[in-house]
Amino acid sequence: METTDDKMERRLYSHDLAPLPKEMDLIFKTMPDQVVRPAYTEEVVQIVRKAIATNKPIVPRGAGSWGLGGSVPVKGGITIDMTGMSRIISIDEANLVVTVQPGITWNALSEALDAKGLFLPCYPSSAPSATLGGWIATGGTGIGAFKYGSAGDLIRDMEVVLPTGIVVHTGDKLVPQNGGGPNLNWLFVGSEGTMGIVTEVTFSVLPKPEELRPVSYSLDALTTFQPALKKLVRSGVAPMHIMFGDRLHFDYLRAIGKHVPEVGCLITMALTGTKAYVDMEEKVIDDIMASVGAKKESKETAQHEWSERSYEFRVRELGVGAIPGEILVPIDRMNVVLEGTAKLIKQLKMNAPIIGTVADNNTIMLMPYYLTDEHKLVASTAAMGFAKRLGDLAFENGGRPVGLGIFFACNLAKYRGKEGAHLIRNLKDMLDPYGIMNPGKMVETGTRYGISMPAFLMNFGMHMMGSVKRILPRDRIGEKELSKLKK
Repeated sequence: METTDDKMERRLYSHDLAPLPKEMDLIFKTMPDQVVRPAYTEEVVQIVRKAIATNKPIVPRGAGSWGLGGSVPVKGGITIDMTGMSRIISIDEANLVVTVQPGITWNALSEALDAKGLFLPCYPSSAPSATLGGWIATGGTGIGAFKYGSAGDLIRDMEVVLPTGIVVHTGDKLVPQNGGGPNLNWLFVGSEGTMGIVTEVTFSVLPKPEELRPVSYSLDALTTFQPALKKLVRSGVAPMHIMFGDRLHFDYLRAIGKHVPEVGCLITMALTGTKAYVDMEEKVIDDIMASVGAKKESKETAQHEWSERSYEFRVRELGVGAIPGEILVPIDRMNVVLEGTAKLIKQLKMNAPIIGTVADNNTIMLMPYYLTDEHKLVASTAAMGFAKRLGDLAFENGGRPVGLGIFFACNLAKYRGKEGAHLIRNLKDMLDPYGIMNPGKMVETGTRYGISMPAFLMNFGMHMMGSVKRILPRDRIGEKELSKLKK
């Protein structure tokens, strides 16, 4: 087990995808006191027992590729870097399951399965860097979810070290949980590292399909896609994945020298199955997209877009932060939310491209992202008000934001209702009687002083950030590069 107290190395663990301005250290102690990297379950148990004995908070962490602070300390303590637990324990080709440690990346697992003619049904768009355990902890919905379900749907069993140091298994490796009492897998999926530390996962896999075929269609605007999407989800065809980006997203990519099509927006779908089945699905989708005036793009364009599926935020190459907002909304409210988002972007004087995916037959995930200088306190914190107002827009339209972390723990009662939130907090207290497991997240917004911010105060603060953003000068980040395209 590796351990370090080096200040420079600890500083690397004080942020995730969206670094905080250094002034936030006045509220949160984001730098851990120690970083440990276990290799086996027994070592994780030792760390938990030590934390109990010394009353130190512990923060499990994967690759840190999320952006809500879920893997960032709020009271220092011990950060447990799980990337050292990256072994494939077994690939059971007969029963179509794989058992792995949680620190393996989704890409590494996919490549190992591919070599044996097997197929990973669902994975995050950040698969090259995201770890298995990290994405399970955030409860993500990603590539493949439309057809095969999210990662949580495909879990057979997990080994979890509880905050008391006890090790439990949550399911059965070879059969589903039906009729076996409450499904304990889902107690930990989406718990953001606050209920326990996953040290082993058994995951369902599939035989590799005969064909995986991407297809792309261009439209003038994303709002034109909604009627086609309504037809598609009722057509009986089931693409593995559906993703889209608007004009500004592709303009930014061109501005940094990437080869992308000149389109108003682009819809890309991935089809899987036998060649005959994929041919049939493609024909149905062609007809549906043609009915709304979409242009089918070349095979080369579709293949290029599919190869870029894990790199949505290449615009960070401009040398700035690209902070995404994520919301889930019903397909029926898609255009209302798109129009509301455009209005919000204009009000806050921002440049915010919109990308997204279709999560299931009734739900889209919209991910507007905005460019900001994440090291400037006023600009970066004011921009957080955009995420708050975007979440409010989702709530107003039957949806919600995605994730809680530090900054949106105040939304728990909105997500689950007052009594539901109370039950989750009670479960947290029962499983974590010493209060050491990733405190200050999900069920509360904690601070370095051990005092939790009331939900109304956090919501008010986030709303005020948006108000500040409205009176600040217009964001100019990226505009110089965009203007060069027009010359």
